[in-house]
Amino acid sequence: MGKRNPVKPVSHDLLQATMDASTDMIQVFEAIRDDDGEIVDFRWVLNNHRSERLYGEVRGESLLERNPGVVVEGIFDAFCRVTETGIAEQKEHHYVHEQFDGWFYQTVVKLGDGVATTTRDISEWKASQAELIRLREEMVQIKLADSESQLAAIFATAPVGLSVVAPDGRFLRVNDELCRIVGRSRGEVLAGGVADLTHPDDLAPSVEALRQAAATGQPATLDKRYCRPDGTLVWANSTISLLPDGHGQANRFLVVTSDLTERRKADALQRVLIAELQHRTSNLMGVVRSIANDSVRAADDLTDFHAQFNDRLEALSRVQSLLSRLSEHDRVSFDDLLRAELAAMGGTADRVTLDGPAGVRLRSSTVHTLAIALHELATNAVKYGALGQPGGRLAVRWTLEPEGEGGKPWLHIDWQESGVDMRASGPARDGGGQGRELIEQALPYQLGARTSYALGPEGVHCTIAMPVSTSMASLPPFAPF
Repeated sequence: MGKRNPVKPVSHDLLQATMDASTDMIQVFEAIRDDDGEIVDFRWVLNNHRSERLYGEVRGESLLERNPGVVVEGIFDAFCRVTETGIAEQKEHHYVHEQFDGWFYQTVVKLGDGVATTTRDISEWKASQAELIRLREEMVQIKLADSESQLAAIFATAPVGLSVVAPDGRFLRVNDELCRIVGRSRGEVLAGGVADLTHPDDLAPSVEALRQAAATGQPATLDKRYCRPDGTLVWANSTISLLPDGHGQANRFLVVTSDLTERRKADALQRVLIAELQHRTSNLMGVVRSIANDSVRAADDLTDFHAQFNDRLEALSRVQSLLSRLSEHDRVSFDDLLRAELAAMGGTADRVTLDGPAGVRLRSSTVHTLAIALHELATNAVKYGALGQPGGRLAVRWTLEPEGEGGKPWLHIDWQESGVDMRASGPARDGGGQGRELIEQALPYQLGARTSYALGPEGVHCTIAMPVSTSMASLPPFAPF
């Protein structure tokens, strides 16, 4: 076999697709502790593409050396608290240090002995909020009796919901954006009051915000839910200010309402991404730990261990490459996994026959383990069998049983070598080694599979039967290898 390319970092291969799906910066840090176990710094472990565009390649670097401003802003202390307590934190930061100058909303969660963070640039949102405050203050200073035309223009063009509300909660004036937010016509809104549109659980805080603005003369802000006629709820942020009349008496309120629907969806997506990141990291660490333990047991010395371990990590990397190209709810298919492994091992069309249905989807929990099993079979065939001897041939056939054991679909795989001179294979072929142990013991235990492995007169004959996903991908007919 030819020289293989260097192994890419496994963590990057595993998490790249998930992390790069976000337009936010996603970073993973591990804690650096002194001899007493106290956290003295953090080290970058992972960055997504968004983060790399701002920071460059910083994996392995010190957080405090690269960004000392995190101490001033309290970010370092937050990282330490989350690492030690496991309690997630979220906070806005006005960060004006190093190469940054803006507002950021950061979520910090514990991940191993360190943290994973998502950071969103909210500078534009903050600027828009400042503009809304400026607009509100400008409007408060205008006497309604002398500036009706100006107020009408502002109401007509404002990109946020605007309303004038009486002390008893009745709407006196509304603009089109507020009507869109609450899902009602102008006439329907003006016919009622705040209580008619507000979710019952948020009515008391809304009344309290009106009371507070009237008592203090200062704006009051709250997030609340509006009830639309079709029963759906919409989250919005409302800022309430006293509004003077033409005689300078503040006897009504100006309410500025911003739709929070998209922002809350984005926050929910961030939480899903972090949960998926933690789940996939845990799964990957288990697979890598198993590979390392098996390689240690099978290796004769450190050099042999290094070769075996890297070889298996390359197989794992190929799986991650397939995963990174999938859409959100797709799965890896068996034929894609098989062809990727055979191509990497040098299997060619004149030596290999593949026969089976395309698009048999594999369960996410089985992909890594099955990939390592196929890698062991292919490696064995290259070293001793059908892919390593001139007269050898390999046939891989598979079928899908729609209703197998337990009423679930089962995939049946038949790996058959032929034309192999078993005498030329040498004694290393006889015991089967780690690959045989993986197929006969690990697959039944981890995947609930049924397997067989035999050294026939012309090479290996292996069968694997295992449950697969209940859905089939919509793919074209299988193309021969």
